[in-house]
Amino acid sequence: MEISIPTLLRVKPNAIYKIGKYLRKERITRIALFFGYGLKEKFSEQLTISFDSSEIDVVYEDSVDTNEIKALFKSAFSLPSSVQAIVAIGGGKVIDYCKYIAFVLQIPVISVPTSISNDGFASPSASLLVYGKRRTQKARIPFGVVIDTEIIKKSPEAYTYSGIGDLISKYTANFDWKLAHRMTQEPVNDFAVLISGNAADIMVNYPKKDIKDLEFLRLICGCLVMSGVAMEVSGSSRPASGSEHLISHAYDMLATPNSLHGIQVGVATYAVSWLQNNHFHDTIKSVLEETGFVNYVRQNPLNKESFIEAIKQAHLVKENYYTILSDKNNVEKLVEFVKGDEYFNKFLS
Repeated sequence: MEISIPTLLRVKPNAIYKIGKYLRKERITRIALFFGYGLKEKFSEQLTISFDSSEIDVVYEDSVDTNEIKALFKSAFSLPSSVQAIVAIGGGKVIDYCKYIAFVLQIPVISVPTSISNDGFASPSASLLVYGKRRTQKARIPFGVVIDTEIIKKSPEAYTYSGIGDLISKYTANFDWKLAHRMTQEPVNDFAVLISGNAADIMVNYPKKDIKDLEFLRLICGCLVMSGVAMEVSGSSRPASGSEHLISHAYDMLATPNSLHGIQVGVATYAVSWLQNNHFHDTIKSVLEETGFVNYVRQNPLNKESFIEAIKQAHLVKENYYTILSDKNNVEKLVEFVKGDEYFNKFLS
């Protein structure tokens, strides 16, 4: 199996001003540039300076406010043949859009996230709208990831908390993967487990968990990249996604409005780790408290009724995907915990 990992990786303050220099170093001089909707006005000046100073030619430019497959294919086949790489600036929607175009056209994509709400900016998959239904499709893992930590610092706090929730879930995801191996003989890639587990460990062991601290933000960004690489190594989402993600996806279908995916995942991770009797349960609780995640969710709680129903429906989200919630008795046990645990109910209203 061929494994790709990001060749270009820069995570530092003011990195947006150096994107042209990074591309030139990789001998990329002709690009297609895609912005998340509304972001062109915010970042075009910095990018123009960067590209002009390094003689990077933007031969195609567009703004994206959809992840619909028809629009994606229209964009893909509108690109000039001279395009050497795609640069995606923004959130998950535009980055997924561009990762899939890159997959279709077999050209590199450089991911430039303006927030870090999950590990999708460095993953080999894309969440797309296919004929009205949300589908997760195989995509091209980014050739490059460039993250300006000053931009991340200024992004809404909810997005960073979402990234923290997504990152801490690697503990419960790996537990579910190993459980699936014991129950169904599903293969486990030990190296992918090591990568994603280490990504969570690095965040856990960092002493100053302040989401406005540039070094902590740099560390979280790097850990989320590692999670994306773990998925590429394993050939699946297993090292990054378990029952906690299934609960979040089910909640998306039940609750109005939804919270950010990583917020929902973080809340579900705390609950699932209790059910798993996971030895990281207390660590998960501690990190969610230290980072401010708990206080944020207390002020912006999830809907209790919808969350409980999401637990009941989680096993239906993904076929042939064994987790601890594949056992009906465990579903009932977790529902009772959520209904009755005083601490957990800080997250719900």
